[in-house]
Amino acid sequence: MASLNANIDSDQTQPAQVSHGFMLRYLMAVLGIYLAVMTPVTITLAIRVATLAPDSKASSLGFILGVGALVAMVANPLLGQLSDLTRSRFGRRKPWVVGGMLVAIVALLGLGSASSLMVVALYWWLTQIAINASLAALVAVIPDRIPKQQRGRLSALSGMSSNLAIFAGAAIINVVGTGDIWMFVVPGVLGLALVAVFAAFYPEPEVADLPPRPFQPLAMLRNFLINPRDYPDFSWAWLSRFLVQYGASVMMTYQVYYLMDVVGFTNLTVGRPVFIASLVMGGSIVVMSLISGWLSDVLGRRKIFVFVASLVYAAGLALLVFGSSLSVFLAAILVSSCGLGIYLAVDQALVVDVLPSRAEDAAKNMGIFNISNVAPQSLAPATAPLFLAIGGGGNYSALFCAAAVIAVLGALAVIPIKGVR
Repeated sequence: MASLNANIDSDQTQPAQVSHGFMLRYLMAVLGIYLAVMTPVTITLAIRVATLAPDSKASSLGFILGVGALVAMVANPLLGQLSDLTRSRFGRRKPWVVGGMLVAIVALLGLGSASSLMVVALYWWLTQIAINASLAALVAVIPDRIPKQQRGRLSALSGMSSNLAIFAGAAIINVVGTGDIWMFVVPGVLGLALVAVFAAFYPEPEVADLPPRPFQPLAMLRNFLINPRDYPDFSWAWLSRFLVQYGASVMMTYQVYYLMDVVGFTNLTVGRPVFIASLVMGGSIVVMSLISGWLSDVLGRRKIFVFVASLVYAAGLALLVFGSSLSVFLAAILVSSCGLGIYLAVDQALVVDVLPSRAEDAAKNMGIFNISNVAPQSLAPATAPLFLAIGGGGNYSALFCAAAVIAVLGALAVIPIKGVR
């Protein structure tokens, strides 16, 4: 059995501190990837599905996103492990970061021109594979290059980028509209440009110093198994993220339909309130992430931030149970975003602190952790109709109440972690 102390960094294994310019370029690269994928998740895919299948939009969107999340759940650790094995002249990470985004552009082009639900589904699933190839390699940069005393701040920048991408995507859609291919292509092209800038200036460690590792499919499959008894801290962190992310997936996936079915907006008018909500969310997350990420590094503490953040996020979800107006929706976005900003800032730093086999399998193990992000994106659309059907259908109160309770359980799951304060 592996020692629990294997999760803890020693001073001798710490990489050198990185510059503010490096952090900014990394933030922009992560923002670019999320811009390409979160704009369809939160806005444009729902609009396209509602246009093609107005009578079954909720179930059709749930199926497409659910299967897509399963595809991403497998692709992220698998392609991350291929990144760990890569020994190219350009390094382990850059070929996958840039190559994944190039394939994503092709898939988004197909998605924007698709005229049937099946074609939409196929192109979306290809988009998920490509995006996760890029994301798995980029996330591995943190354990590759970032010392422990800077992980909170960089994790804060990385964590808030997905929600900044939602805001940026809403702003782009507010300009380009929702009627043609550009609502898919423009976010993807901007994302590729931001990723290319990071790759051009990233001083990746020399792969010549790393021992060669042959491609062995069966060994790769065995490597996916991480025994919770050997790494309990990593396992509890995984469970906490899974539970909190379920609540976040419910909010993100169903905000458009909540505004349409409960508040009363239409396909043509829903873009503006989503943009306003994204503005509230982006501002809250940026402020809370920067403050909590810096404070976590200064205090050397992670758990208390993650615990409190999960409870605050649950409170934001609970607000949606008690109202059906735009003002209540925006208040819920504000509260939940404050909690999410704290959570995303610190939780990833906590995970890197307890990550198994950081030097050899960083991308693969971060990919396994990413399953806790992706699996709820499949589970939420699959289970949400059960809650919505309570009382005859359209029961968003039951849906958000269940999501809030699950987020509270996510807060409790962080308590048993012992390797991080």
